[in-house]
Amino acid sequence: MRRLARALSAASVAVAFLGGCDAPHEQDPIVARVHLATRDEGARKAVAALLSSSGGYEVWQGMREVEYEYRFRFYGGDPTPRLTRSQRHWLSLDDEVHVKLQDLDGPQPLEVRLDGDQVALSRAGAAVDDPDQADFERAFGRQVRWEFLTPWTLLQPGILLESRGVRTPPAVGKVPAGPCDVVRVRFERPMEGGSTDDWHDVYISGRSHLVEEILSYRSASNQYRLSVWSDQKPFDGLRVATRRETYASDEGAAVGRLEAVAEYSEVRFIPRDGGGGAPDAGR
Repeated sequence: MRRLARALSAASVAVAFLGGCDAPHEQDPIVARVHLATRDEGARKAVAALLSSSGGYEVWQGMREVEYEYRFRFYGGDPTPRLTRSQRHWLSLDDEVHVKLQDLDGPQPLEVRLDGDQVALSRAGAAVDDPDQADFERAFGRQVRWEFLTPWTLLQPGILLESRGVRTPPAVGKVPAGPCDVVRVRFERPMEGGSTDDWHDVYISGRSHLVEEILSYRSASNQYRLSVWSDQKPFDGLRVATRRETYASDEGAAVGRLEAVAEYSEVRFIPRDGGGGAPDAGR
């Protein structure tokens, strides 16, 4: 994130030099960063509006880490959950990956600390040596961090943004989403376990300018998954979708069988200039 701040500063200076004194609005940090990510004007406008409605880049940049309670239920198409997991999470918001996951249930809850690619497992303060479990928790920790940090992940280096026009997704629940600006997200380098052929279509509400849903495609398994966001709530000046339902889907964003539900509560962002309390994530 510090590298991102330096890039934003350089972009703002360049815009001011090219535009002269008559272009102060072009120095908005969100606009400057989105202009670095894509030349697609439709994607620029939609993502800039999304990030502004989510709290604004200056508020986001002022945060160091986040903590929250996380409840995950895996259905896999069944009417009742096959698996339920309740945890406390601490995540770094900088470029470096630091994650702490702490189980809240069970007689011997597992604690996971992830620093970059290094993962450490422990129960009741004693180290756990289980390479298979470590590999799973490494992938899981990176996934939950990516999901929580979205839509701010759209500002990361190596992200490619392309407008897919305006679409009205199929209704989920009682309130229709309405027309959405769709922005396709691709990657210069594959995410862990993925491919550069993978993509995410982010559906941004034309009314609220917040994320309504995200259609994801994984080329290795030729599978589509639809994540429907709801209960958007403000925490410390930033909006978070506190309920995200994942469904099997297709290229048209159809709503198939329910796969999983993730819920976030007691969200607290910790500013860079203080506000201690939670331990630094993964440190």
